[in-house]
Parts: sequence; structure tokens; C-alpha cells
Amino acid sequence: MMDEVELSVVLPAYEEAESLRQILPPLKELAGQLTPRFEILVVDTREPRDDTPQLCERLGATYVPRRGGDLYGDAVRTGLATARGDWIAMMDADGSHNPLALGALWQHRRNYDLVIASRYVRGGQTENPAILIFLSHIVNIVFRLVLRLRCYDVSNSFRLYRGADARALQLECDHFDVVEEILVKLADSRANFRIKEVPFTFEKRKAGKTKRRLVTFIFGYLGTLTRLWRLKAKAKREAKRSK
Repeated sequence: MMDEVELSVVLPAYEEAESLRQILPPLKELAGQLTPRFEILVVDTREPRDDTPQLCERLGATYVPRRGGDLYGDAVRTGLATARGDWIAMMDADGSHNPLALGALWQHRRNYDLVIASRYVRGGQTENPAILIFLSHIVNIVFRLVLRLRCYDVSNSFRLYRGADARALQLECDHFDVVEEILVKLADSRANFRIKEVPFTFEKRKAGKTKRRLVTFIFGYLGTLTRLWRLKAKAKREAKRSK
């Protein structure tokens, strides 16, 4: 049926109207080339802080106010709950995720359950400031080793999910660490969960200012690592008892 959606593109946004003006037109054009059955959801703050609602109406995107709060985790939960697609692409609204890269993720959807735009496989790179590159490397290495994740880029939010898998998640994290929470819970959802990493260049934001705060970044991830490690340990103990 034509009202069925094959691809949902979800963009959490917070005062990103200037960037959205640049990325929505090429994103809409590319999504239409991938499938005629697509939707673009811009998940904004609970109350508009700029002209994002009018911009979405003019450029063919669906405007979605966040539910629960104005944190990044609220935007992700709202976006996943609203998206109707068989596949859900999550990407930043600040222009750091080039919309043209979506095609590289899309072509692997048939053979994998999750496709990640990766900065840390051969051919991937980032244009971030040095301090963020350093912190990102530390986060990715620690999470990958401690949580035994089968991928190299655990913190880039530009991913393509199976819609049913993503919508089934019960997410608790409120900040940018929700990205790692999604990965851990999906990877543990079944033994044969298949992950593909595609080389990707993380670009400088096109406009506005970053919403990340280094202190929140560091302590938030430490708390998330501890919580997810305990979650994995509990699941492992329960699996042993059920045998």
C-alpha cells in the first residue's frame, strides 16, 4: 500500500533551522531516489525556539515536537516511537552527517540488522576539534572492550536500523549516551544480530553551536558504561539460570 513507509529519516533538532535549510533539500531528493515510500521527521524541542516548524512545512519534512522533555534522549525516544518505516535512519540535524552518505548505508540493509556510518574503519575520518576526537576515541575503545561490542564506532548516531528492532527498545538514557545504549541493547537482543560498518567522514557542523558539554559528556558516559555493564551482567546471569 502506498501509505506504508519503507524508510523513515529521523533528525533530532535543537535550534537547528539554519542547518536544516541546507540539508533537508538534498536529503529529500536522495531519500526519494532510494524509495518513493519515505518520510523525514524533524524532532524538535517541545516548544519551537526558531522557525523550524515553518521550514519543515516548506521543505516537505514532518515536524514532531519532543515528548517527555527537551533532552537528546527525549528526541530519540520520540523519533523512534513516531517513525513508521520498515527502516529507520537516525542522523544529526547540524550538517555533520552528510545526507548523501545515507545511500551507502541503505545498500547494505538486506544483509544486516544495523548499518553504522563509521569513523573508525578504513576510509572513515572526522573533522571535529582535537579534544572531541580524543574523547570520542577513548569512549569508543572503552565501550567496545568493556561491553564486548562487535564494532569500532559505538558513538556515532548516524545509523540505519530495522524499524521493528528500534521501536521495541526501552531506552533510559537522557543525553548523547543514548546512542551507546541503543547499540548495546540491539547487539544483545539476539545471538545472530548482524552489524555492518560503512566508512564515513564526520563533517564540521554547518551552522549554530554544539549542544554537547564536555563535563556532561564525560560523566554521562561513565554512568552509562556502569549501567550497561550491570545490565549485561544481569542478563548473562539470568541466561545461565534458565539453562
